Amino acid sequence: MHLFLAGLELLMLAFVAHVIAWRIHLPRRPIRALLCIFAATPLVTLPIYFAIEPLPVLTDTSLADALRILLFYVSCSLVYVVLYSAIEAQSPSLAIVSYIASCGSAGCTEADFADHVIDDESISTRIAAMKAGGMIVINDGKCTLTPAGRLWATLFEFAGDIFRLPLGG
Repeated sequence: MHLFLAGLELLMLAFVAHVIAWRIHLPRRPIRALLCIFAATPLVTLPIYFAIEPLPVLTDTSLADALRILLFYVSCSLVYVVLYSAIEAQSPSLAIVSYIASCGSAGCTEADFADHVIDDESISTRIAAMKAGGMIVINDGKCTLTPAGRLWATLFEFAGDIFRLPLGG
């Protein structure tokens, strides 16, 4: 359990550094900046840790445990960077969910929806997948979010607020 908590502490430090950096200035190349933050966090944290705890023998952490922590940290960091890129980039699904969410609980007419959404193959394929996945429903000529779709819209809005990203990518 202490290995998990150690890896989680590193991830939280990197996340806090990320939020602070984005609040100060949005980088031109956010993925590169994220990779640098997540790479630098353990490189900065470990010397500080060993300066505070000068006898690593007393920490009861073996080399194998340190590698497990590092593997956990690197894996979670890369997943986070991929998820961030999904939130940051313009996504057809996110654009659809965001538009329908902006219409409120009343939804929007299919004509309004068609006017707003670009009529191309990727959008119509995405709409069909979202209907099949239970994210949106189209009834009586209106598109509305299901509870699952509303949850995703809320999560995307929350992430956008944290990172000061415009809604919809």
